[in-house]
Amino acid sequence: MDCEAGLLFAVKKAIFDEHSEEDRRFRARLEAELDICKGLRHPNIISYLGHDYQDNTLYIYLEYAPGGSIATILSEFGAMGDPLLQTATKGLLEGLNYLHTREPPVVHRDIKGANILVDLSFCMKLADFGCSKRSSVTTSFTILGSVPWMAPEVIQQQDGHGRKADIWSVGCTLIEMASAEKPWGEKVFDNFMFAMSHIGLSDALPPIPHAVSHSCRELIASCIRRKPQDRPSAADLLGSEYLWSACSTGEAVALGPLGA
Repeated sequence: MDCEAGLLFAVKKAIFDEHSEEDRRFRARLEAELDICKGLRHPNIISYLGHDYQDNTLYIYLEYAPGGSIATILSEFGAMGDPLLQTATKGLLEGLNYLHTREPPVVHRDIKGANILVDLSFCMKLADFGCSKRSSVTTSFTILGSVPWMAPEVIQQQDGHGRKADIWSVGCTLIEMASAEKPWGEKVFDNFMFAMSHIGLSDALPPIPHAVSHSCRELIASCIRRKPQDRPSAADLLGSEYLWSACSTGEAVALGPLGA
């Protein structure tokens, strides 16, 4: 807490061994994250507040999101129903569209429930830019992120990781929010290599929960098309029937304190 301003903030701490090559690479990744975060200002993006070094420790100061992560909320309260899922989807896409329309574009590369935080008004906030990259497509084929949310082309290591890979991960995250389970199911992949092969090389798609509405099903299905060029942009998704139907009904989402 900033005792002068009365501001609560989160602190991300990293300790480095300067003699370790692995730690030097990790430090470079975190500094790249900071470089990206410095220029981002949007209601659906966790705000970067600054950083400093103390000896061999880096302290990163970030906006505090008291509601915690979507993954934690799902584990405690279960799957989301409409209109809460619509509210979450719109906030996620607003933040992602902001990233994707930057110049140059910012690709997140690790969208999942654990990396989406919420405030007490249930405003979605994309976080954890440790895997992010500035560019339309990054041709670095280092496998980052979490396998069940990964797009096939990321695992295949053929076309790099562009904005359309983030869209696949959005579809997987919607499945996660609608089911309170990982995309593809909780226990489908007992083996890491099988998971990589199944997602990257088969024609299979992550199953969409039966409980979702028809328009939600259509939105998710458009995100998880295997060919990246067949997937819509974040801006396209914001204009989808699913989200417009939420706006046209004028329904508000009433929430009590998330920590109650």
